[in-house]
Amino acid sequence: MKKLSLGDFIKLRKLVYRGARPLEFTMWKFIFENGSGEDLLAVISSYQNEDGGFGHNIEANLWNPNSSPEITSYALSQIEWAGCEIPDANHPIVEGILKYLGSGEYLTEAGWLCGLPSNLEYSHAPWYGYDPQNEIFRILGPLVEFILKYADGDSAIYQNAVLLKAKREPETPAIPDFSDYDPAKYEPWGLLPTNFIDSPANEHYPAYKNIVDAELDGIVDRLRGTDELPVMSYKEAWEDVRQAIGNYFWASSDLISQIEILRKFDRLDFQLPVMQ
Repeated sequence: MKKLSLGDFIKLRKLVYRGARPLEFTMWKFIFENGSGEDLLAVISSYQNEDGGFGHNIEANLWNPNSSPEITSYALSQIEWAGCEIPDANHPIVEGILKYLGSGEYLTEAGWLCGLPSNLEYSHAPWYGYDPQNEIFRILGPLVEFILKYADGDSAIYQNAVLLKAKREPETPAIPDFSDYDPAKYEPWGLLPTNFIDSPANEHYPAYKNIVDAELDGIVDRLRGTDELPVMSYKEAWEDVRQAIGNYFWASSDLISQIEILRKFDRLDFQLPVMQ
């Protein structure tokens, strides 16, 4: 069983320390080095607009500074993924998001509009585009759960969240056919076994153990050979300068995700947090 060594972790830490944005840097510190949750929330809140929503390239592939439900949902998902607790309902992040969602902007019975018209004015990945003939509405789980946790039960936005949760399909996606999976062909934006089987406790892990283990071995090999933050490349058609920069930012986040999945499967040859 291949494991990531402390020496490799220190090497990767240097890359993040040198090249990451404050967002990914504080995320790294919080998850792996017993960093401050208050510091992480402070950095995340810097992407919050006066209207309470989030924008400003917190998602590295969208440079629209304006608030959107989709990016606000992304900000909440990052807080949850890091395991960072918002102290209380009076926190400015909570109060701001409630104000933004309470406005009902871009909300319909089908969910929130994803891909805003204003996205077209800024550098963006294709999936953040906008087509007036094919508007996409989604029930954004992080927003629904946030509203149900923090909003006044008598408010209109709370009642909307109750209805949206009832309509939301259970998140039990079918596991794709990974019989031809090749861990040497890594595409972080593609389908990976650990996207569906994210810990040894997953009920499907015994049946897919060989495939998951192959992916984990591939992660260790790839991280051992990583000497610089890569500029992730997707499609040449949208590789403008800002997207190249965004992909470079995104590489730090990808490193964090890969090390975190190794941790979940006991593939680190050292103990976290690292305090050196």
